[in-house]
Formats: sequence, structure tokens, C-alpha cells
Amino acid sequence: MLEINSTINESRNFNNLLMEEKTPILKLNLRGKINNNDFTSNVGKILGVILPVEVGSIVSKGYLSIITTGPNEWIIISNSKENNDYQLENVLFETISKNNLGAVTNITDQFTIFSLVGSGALEILSKSSPFNFDTLPNNFSAQTLLNNIDITIVKKDNENIDLLVRRSFSNHLWCWLNDSARFL
Repeated sequence: MLEINSTINESRNFNNLLMEEKTPILKLNLRGKINNNDFTSNVGKILGVILPVEVGSIVSKGYLSIITTGPNEWIIISNSKENNDYQLENVLFETISKNNLGAVTNITDQFTIFSLVGSGALEILSKSSPFNFDTLPNNFSAQTLLNNIDITIVKKDNENIDLLVRRSFSNHLWCWLNDSARFL
């Protein structure tokens, strides 16, 4: 079980927005060539799902979500704090990395996830990002800048959004979100 302390130990509720840091959960970066049949078949057997190809697409199965962050790159995120053991990482590493089919990196400590829930979620993000959030479909992701901080947005729907942010920038982003949310 992961024993990481949250950077932000509070949740904030504004008029139409609830913001909080999610409990630390397992996050893995997976890289490999999608046209390599050994890579895709082994990953598919381990995860029980076919890797999505379109950048930004998300596939969920059981306790895992898989986000395509670039050509030949995915982030695997646990959807449950109960499934944060390293068994999945070890199986992927032994099968993929050790056989030179790709690379598996644990990025759990590198990123934290902020949850924005409510009708003000998209409004607060549009205050300081060049990205047009109206073009982002539900159950899709995008990488952009928010107040000059590199983030990955996971849009579940218009009122439920997760932000993956590097832990070293999390306090700065949290302060900015709080300040901006006061004006909703």
C-alpha cells in the first residue's frame, strides 16, 4: 500500500465548485510501440483491455483507467485507493521492460490529482489556459498549460474534471485555483 502524504490536506467548496486533492493512487507511465504485436498482446493480457490509440482517449476497466498521452505513451491510473499495491507495476516491468518491449515507470510520487466537481469546473480552467475546453469531449483528456503549469486534464463530464499536476507545482496550482474560484 502506498504511504504518500497528500500535498494539500483540505477540500474547498465554493458557490458551484468543490475542489480537493484525491487520495494518492498508483500511477504508471507505459511506453512502447503500438505496432509491436508482442508489446500490445502482452499489455492486453495483463491489463485485460486493448490499449487506446487516439491521443487523449481514455479506457477504463475494473479498477484501472488508461489515458493515451502521446503516440506510444500511456498513463495507467488506479481508480481505487484499495488497489495501490505494486503487483501490477512488477508484472508489467517483468513482462515489458525486462524483455525490451517498452518501458514501465512508476510516476505515483511525481504527480498528484486535483478533483474539480461542479458547474464552475470548466469556467475556472478557462481563466488561465489557452485551451478551448468546449472542444474536449466527455471521457477524454488533454495536456495544456494552466497558469503556466503543465497539466493533464481528464474530463469525465462538464462538471467532473481531474487535473494531473506535478507534485512540485501542486501547491502553486492549488493556491491559484483557490484564488480564482473566489470569483465564480
